[in-house]
Amino acid sequence: MTTIDDLLTAIFYRLSCPEPETLGDYHLRRLPPGERLVVARHLRDCPHCARELEMYASPDEEAEGALNKLRGLISRVLWATPSASGLLAPALRGGPYAQRLYQAEGVQIELQVQPATSGYRRQRLLGQVRPISIVTEVELWYESEVLESSAVDDEGYFSFDRLKPGAYTLCLHGDKMEIWQEVVV
Repeated sequence: MTTIDDLLTAIFYRLSCPEPETLGDYHLRRLPPGERLVVARHLRDCPHCARELEMYASPDEEAEGALNKLRGLISRVLWATPSASGLLAPALRGGPYAQRLYQAEGVQIELQVQPATSGYRRQRLLGQVRPISIVTEVELWYESEVLESSAVDDEGYFSFDRLKPGAYTLCLHGDKMEIWQEVVV
């Protein structure tokens, strides 16, 4: 029975995981946008690949430096979660619509969906990031493609216009992290 168990483990271990080369390309930011989202989602749920990503630190570093680098690799990809307060008031920029608050390690993301100014059944997604200096650009993803990018202005605001109802993913880019947030418009 042990032999069969070892054989099955060898066959099915990491069956749905990305190849080690793909993880290396993810670490070096060389993957095309669609693959980057797929790998980021996989890393959120797979402890095996998260550990493998930790191994990309240089082995000749001193122990403390290596530990800090490993923590940095894992903390670079964050998934924002809903804040305990969930809905806030007043809405962003005085609009009448409720906004949702998300958090990811010291970063707050406020999102609000409003009707777009033009287009049938179109929506507008307005967001604000705090602290402002953490995030410089926000990408809007639909399935595995980047639809558009938005710079973050001096007050931390970003927006995407003319969205159809559906499930989107935001990727917020900063110098030392990228934060992923799933949102329904």
